[in-house]
Amino acid sequence: MQYEKLYHDFKWDDFCDELFDWDWRKQFNIAQAVLDRNTKDPKKIALYHVKQKLDVNVFTFGDLRSLTNKFANALQSLGLKKGDRVARLLPRIPETYVSFLGTWKSGMVDVPLYTAFGPDAIAYRIQDSEAKALITDQSNLDRLTSISDLLKEIQVIVVNPESENPSETTTTDFGKLIKEADDADLEVETTTDDLALLVYTSGTTGPPKGTTISHNAILSVLPYAKYCLDIHENEMFWGFADPGWVYGLLSAGSAPMALGAALVVFEPGFDAESWYQTIAKLKITNFTAAPTAFRAIMASGKALAEKYKPRFRYLSSAGEPLNPEVIRWFESEFGTPIRDMYGISEVSMVIGNNPCFGIKSGSCGKPIPGFTVKLKGENGCDCKDAEIGSICVKQNDHFISNGYWGLEEKYRKSFVDDNWFDTGDLAYRDEDGYYFFVGRKDDVISSSGYRIGPFEVENCIIEHPAVAECAVVGKPDTLRGEIVKAFIVLNKNYTASEALKKDVIELCRDRLSKHNYPREIDFIKELPKTSSGKIQRRKLRK
Repeated sequence: MQYEKLYHDFKWDDFCDELFDWDWRKQFNIAQAVLDRNTKDPKKIALYHVKQKLDVNVFTFGDLRSLTNKFANALQSLGLKKGDRVARLLPRIPETYVSFLGTWKSGMVDVPLYTAFGPDAIAYRIQDSEAKALITDQSNLDRLTSISDLLKEIQVIVVNPESENPSETTTTDFGKLIKEADDADLEVETTTDDLALLVYTSGTTGPPKGTTISHNAILSVLPYAKYCLDIHENEMFWGFADPGWVYGLLSAGSAPMALGAALVVFEPGFDAESWYQTIAKLKITNFTAAPTAFRAIMASGKALAEKYKPRFRYLSSAGEPLNPEVIRWFESEFGTPIRDMYGISEVSMVIGNNPCFGIKSGSCGKPIPGFTVKLKGENGCDCKDAEIGSICVKQNDHFISNGYWGLEEKYRKSFVDDNWFDTGDLAYRDEDGYYFFVGRKDDVISSSGYRIGPFEVENCIIEHPAVAECAVVGKPDTLRGEIVKAFIVLNKNYTASEALKKDVIELCRDRLSKHNYPREIDFIKELPKTSSGKIQRRKLRK
């Protein structure tokens, strides 16, 4: 189907009616959408769990339905009730999926906590959400001794606890809880409007905000999964994104499962060789990840690519812009380009490279069916083609979020022109309707009257064979206001030198405009990143 017809003919109600064989307007739950429609075949696989030594366990949708029923009943047996918040601090293991699906079945609210958070960050989220329980494992619990007084006030459920718990916290054994629980379906009524998730987004000017997300959120991301991840029924899909965040939990997690795909749950830490080994072992052909993972695979070199020779049906990326050099490398080595996508936690995945149309270098694609996008300039007017403006999304009934926890006025201020959500991200659109990400408003560099997007400069720098990763920021300058400064992580077998700095600068001067090449370069061991892998340019500006 042509993109233009797909986009203009799309209607939310028709899309959902086709997917669900019950009246989803009256009764709806994300767990219901993921599990119930996929359990008619008892052998249909839901999860491939890749363990630390890369051996694999398999769970069917029937297994998950039984386990999540047990967990939901167990939560109720502990005295928790519909609407209670249940914090989750777990690595990528099957118990994670049992936890959040079971929490939703019980009508309770999942509060995902990323495992890289420190004790203070975890304590803030538990207190702010007023969580009644925490689900974690022993290794993460051992890190929380400094907040043991807080944990004494809530239920703490531990996966694989040690026989002698060194923590002062009283805990409940997850496995024992599941074993003793009833696996009968619960009689908890939920609708698309009921709260399902409380996800804390990074706070750049204050403490993290709790984004409130209802069961409607799965409907929001299903067009993305179907049309931009190109999910096929019964295929094996690997979304290397942590379920501690919206993308890994919904967009590349629950949504592909709702469409009948089996997820790869990869427990080990990421490295290039284990990635190649897992792809080869499971014969995975559809993979998505943040740009950091793709850059790491490219940086590992051609030897592993030639050793394993993987072949993919589909590759995609989201989280931050993906450098065109990386896209070209993957297409050259594996015969498949990476399709870049754009989204934001408060709204959904809203711009993507649909397989209906070709890829343009550096573009995150066109608006995803169901979402209307425009660009708003600094002068308050809507942007014309080629003009840089803020990405704004027209409000509809299927935004992922419906507010910030306890900060409703702050959420309302995110809207412009009455009903357009201002993402704070800058982009431009070409004459063919493709969008090109420029950067966050705070990341744009103003030099000698020119506005310079960091992404364009970074794309040029990373084409140098010595460069593994890079980031550029504006550095204050008395003459120009700001100059472009680059921070570079080198590939193996390259050494920092003044000659290499000059070589990179000349590359950029030759390929970019005269005003936007880096005038200063620092070589560093690694770039500062958020826990979800995004580059933290604000730390480089300090």
